[in-house]
Amino acid sequence: MKQRVLITGAAGKVGSALWQAWERQDTYTLTLMDINPIEGAMSRVEQADMRDYVAMKKLCQAQDVLVHLAYVRQESLGKVPCEVSDIGASMTLFEAAREGGVQKIVYASTNHVSGWNERLSSPPRFSTGAQFRPDGWYGAMKGMAEIAGRYLVDAHGMRFISIRIGSFNGTSEPSGIRHCSTLLTPRDCVQLFGLAVDYEGPVKYLITYGRSANSDGYQQSYLDISGAVEVLGYQPQDNLVKTHLHKFLNSEL
Repeated sequence: MKQRVLITGAAGKVGSALWQAWERQDTYTLTLMDINPIEGAMSRVEQADMRDYVAMKKLCQAQDVLVHLAYVRQESLGKVPCEVSDIGASMTLFEAAREGGVQKIVYASTNHVSGWNERLSSPPRFSTGAQFRPDGWYGAMKGMAEIAGRYLVDAHGMRFISIRIGSFNGTSEPSGIRHCSTLLTPRDCVQLFGLAVDYEGPVKYLITYGRSANSDGYQQSYLDISGAVEVLGYQPQDNLVKTHLHKFLNSEL
């Protein structure tokens, strides 16, 4: 029986890459949710706001896995009375998922949770899943959501896998030298998130970075994917350090 998977933020770049591939592969029974319209899908589509607890609880019922990609963008950061921030919306969604019977949350986090490491040294300090050094409120709120996931695992026995995406532009082409270290290509993204959805091993709480292979004997990415490789069995297919880095280095000569 196929797993029932709810994807929030399904109209975005990451969400579109996932559901389009998973529909072609006929991998899961998908429900696609976004505040914006979603075009061209064969799966169930729901246009909704993740800040609406009643709507989210209804959507989470009869789902096995929540793939949470949506993000509440705001400029005021709480300066507007009663405004719900991204961490508030995510906690609302997590509670709706728990009450709705969801057993696992796969969370799209960001390398900005430890982004300050890039400011401390050059090349950047190596970032692991245990580190929290945000470089702004975006990274801070994503890190807070990871801590909320820790609570769900400990208190309610759920599974929580956070993937701190390095960079994602919807293509396999880096736009600069930094992308050669941080980019997660679409096919590697589909593999990594699919492994997270499918994982049923002993580890119930995992934080890993999401990037492609992006390393060789000379240049190593500063984002740690050992958890994805060792726990989930991730085998990234693309390596931007080997295929593209020389193009940017040659252009600077």
